[in-house]
Amino acid sequence: MAKRDGTVRPAALFTEMHPVSPCVKPRESDGGHHAIKGFAYQFDASLLETFRHPRSVVQVEGKQDLSIDEYHMQIKNRSSKFALSELSTAIHLMVHQFMEDPKSRFRLHCHFSDRAPGEIFALSIDDLDSTLALFSCIASDEVRQNFIKACEIAFAENYEEQFTQLLQLIKRELGAQDISEAVSYHAILHGHVRDAILSNAPGSRVISQRSLKQAISTAKRSIFQSGYAEYCGYEKYLKAVRKNYNFKSVNVLPRERIFSFECDSFTNPEDIAEAALLLRNRYHVPPNSPAPYLTFRGDFDLTSIKSAMWDVRALFDDGTGYNGGSFRIDDLVDPPSRSFGLKIVEAETIPLLLKRVSLKEFHDFYTFESVEAPFSASKSSHVFLQSYADLSRIL
Repeated sequence: MAKRDGTVRPAALFTEMHPVSPCVKPRESDGGHHAIKGFAYQFDASLLETFRHPRSVVQVEGKQDLSIDEYHMQIKNRSSKFALSELSTAIHLMVHQFMEDPKSRFRLHCHFSDRAPGEIFALSIDDLDSTLALFSCIASDEVRQNFIKACEIAFAENYEEQFTQLLQLIKRELGAQDISEAVSYHAILHGHVRDAILSNAPGSRVISQRSLKQAISTAKRSIFQSGYAEYCGYEKYLKAVRKNYNFKSVNVLPRERIFSFECDSFTNPEDIAEAALLLRNRYHVPPNSPAPYLTFRGDFDLTSIKSAMWDVRALFDDGTGYNGGSFRIDDLVDPPSRSFGLKIVEAETIPLLLKRVSLKEFHDFYTFESVEAPFSASKSSHVFLQSYADLSRIL
């Protein structure tokens, strides 16, 4: 719903995006809806905490739903009235963690229909004992006394109010021009949190205000470049990009550099192979300029890419020596056959490579979504392409 001046109210915008009818009686089949809403509430609370701790690294879905150093949080969204039994499992898990690490501090960030945001509920010994009894959990008097001092239940806004609050923070911290743009940023940030959880093991699932800003920057760059190509014409876009790569081989600086390709099931391995040949011929200038590294990301068949490269004599080292061999970082950094002129490094091996090689340049080729350099690069570029065959018109 719009105001008379044409602007959109955050609450109305939320209702349009997430229609929830208060008149419909909940059914058993609503379980999936509530589960999704619960995860969205947790993601939004995680983003709020990240904005509130701009210099901290926030761990998500680790020991608890959210952790910052020794501070740990469980996040619950309930439409019912408050009952301690609703939080019994969370409290039980927190007690176990506290027994292992007595320095830990805990907060249950939760919404219940009959509790006002900002209200704090302090556990008593009797509350804790009745909760632990449900799990036959035995804790010493000292542990129990110390735990109730280290844990609090903090009642928070409901789903819609928290969403509105987060949109305002996104506007302020990330520079969204209006609520509509903040909603777009919100979707990108949810994807960023989801990727942090699904792509990493527990303990390594982290986000920060810096990573949130990078996620928005990356998305905006991808949208701008693909939009530029569509608005101004793809040919004009390629011509503009070519200026960044239009130099003679004699002028190639003696730097270690890596080229990243976004791949999927539609990627043509032959196009990648031809692009690899161009990169080798452009950047590998013995004895000064080292062989460039190539890396690939996405859902793809690496074997088919390697096979296509071998077929066109885009020979490479990958640290294995032969197909299926054990990876050795020494064989990748300083390979036996130094005349190949190309090196392939898998994404999970890049952190190991960075301990051995001072990479200076990062070049990102993508068809859908660009990525940030996984290191501090003195030169970084991002190139949108409709097809990797078009690299021949740039390099």
